[in-house]
Amino acid sequence: MAHLVSTDREALLAYGRSVGLDARRLQFKPLKDPRTGERRNAWHWDLVGRFLPPPAGAAGERPGEATR
Repeated sequence: MAHLVSTDREALLAYGRSVGLDARRLQFKPLKDPRTGERRNAWHWDLVGRFLPPPAGAAGERPGEATR
């Protein structure tokens, strides 16, 4: 499982629509901003199965090469 987290709820919803995630599964959880220590509103998707990004080294990616 992976988490896709943002303080921009609309951006996450747009992403979810583009890949077929059910908007009802978007979760709200205030998180501490590491830069200021203040709590900020944040949302996240729990990504599992086909929604997970490919593992490092998959699809011809060379070790140490970042996916763009």
